[in-house]
Amino acid sequence: MSTVFFLSEAQPNSLLGEDIMPVRKKHGPYDIIADDVYDCRIPLHNELAYQHGIHFEAKYVGSMEIPRPGTRIEIVAAMRRVRYEFKARGIKKRPVDITVSVDGVKVVLQRKKQKEKGLSWDESKLLVMFHPIYRIFYVSHDSQDLQIFSYIARDGASNTFKCNVFKCSKKVRF
Repeated sequence: MSTVFFLSEAQPNSLLGEDIMPVRKKHGPYDIIADDVYDCRIPLHNELAYQHGIHFEAKYVGSMEIPRPGTRIEIVAAMRRVRYEFKARGIKKRPVDITVSVDGVKVVLQRKKQKEKGLSWDESKLLVMFHPIYRIFYVSHDSQDLQIFSYIARDGASNTFKCNVFKCSKKVRF
């Protein structure tokens, strides 16, 4: 299985001189993969990097259980609801390390720098969440604030959906 992320907006058929309109398939009211064929941007990382995982820092805003979204508007609304709910409660964003790999998305609290060296960390105590790729329903950013991104994942045990929201620094590049 290869995972590729792209950067340009060129469409594959337009590069070959063929213009084809996207065809919406009848998979329900919202098909999250209908336009994936038209995403042929240049990879940011090579395939081997995704085997080991791409690491970056962000701040964890919060998570909230949501009903299964049916439209893009519901997805963006869920992301903003999480953001504003946690802001209204005065809950501070926590710095985290996010690792995206072919295994899934792992979110771990950032370790505070200790003056004493040689201390070992139990990563399981710092683990905030881990979602395998097949449980991730949707990934999005907030068009009003490009530093905010989220992903919706389905919980295996309860079969519920959770919207997880993060804020990245300006220097992070996806």
